[in-house]
Amino acid sequence: MNECYIKSFIYLKTNIFGWIVIVIIMVNSSYFYGFEETLGPHVILSNLFWWTSLVLVIAAYKNRRIWNVGEMPWAYLFMTFLFFGIRELGHLTQSPMIGSIRYVFGIFSAIFMTSALIFIYMKTYKRKTISKNMSFIPLVLALIFPIFFIYLYFSGTQTENLKNIFSNIENILWIIGGSITVYTTYMLGTKSTGGFVNVFMFFQFAAIFAILWKFLGFIGSLGCPIPYSIREFLETMFGVFAIISMYVLERMLRNLSKYIS
Repeated sequence: MNECYIKSFIYLKTNIFGWIVIVIIMVNSSYFYGFEETLGPHVILSNLFWWTSLVLVIAAYKNRRIWNVGEMPWAYLFMTFLFFGIRELGHLTQSPMIGSIRYVFGIFSAIFMTSALIFIYMKTYKRKTISKNMSFIPLVLALIFPIFFIYLYFSGTQTENLKNIFSNIENILWIIGGSITVYTTYMLGTKSTGGFVNVFMFFQFAAIFAILWKFLGFIGSLGCPIPYSIREFLETMFGVFAIISMYVLERMLRNLSKYIS
């Protein structure tokens, strides 16, 4: 299975010149991406990607019997796209408070995506049973952050400071969670067959772009000026590979369901 996974990776790698051209065009387009945070086409695209991905998760869930990973990974996949979609809706308002709160939803999404792939890895690669107590750990972890947010808010922390604090927390969690996801998807891909190889490969690329996006965001918070255009391009590519992974999964499960029936 390693060979199949590596061949798929090499196929994408051979198109690196095309990717470079796309990067140059999109990063240097003053219409599509600005150099400061703005409401533009990238926001509309991002919302479209994540809410469409949520619909694809729901559609794929209808054929869940084909993919024996249990209920919790599906629940966490659903919450991953739901909360990131809510996060992206925060771009549509100029409210500083909503701008702060949306990072909490981004934190939720990072925790739940990482957890979904960890549970799938444990179930299908390690062949381990996930206990009920273990399956709720991500929920408990996620609840810490809104409680922390409320505590800081009522203790008099300024909105701008809240935004900076939770932006950095989101950056760190996506970097850590994305790194874990790169590992779990690689291991899953090497043991998978057929369309599942592509599903995990596209999830892996989504995680890589998430890491790059948030790493640049974290560097920017430390005082190193990073053009907003570059970060938003990486975020958009994160959304592109996320929606592709869910599309491939939904289509594959639907086709398998028809074949079995």
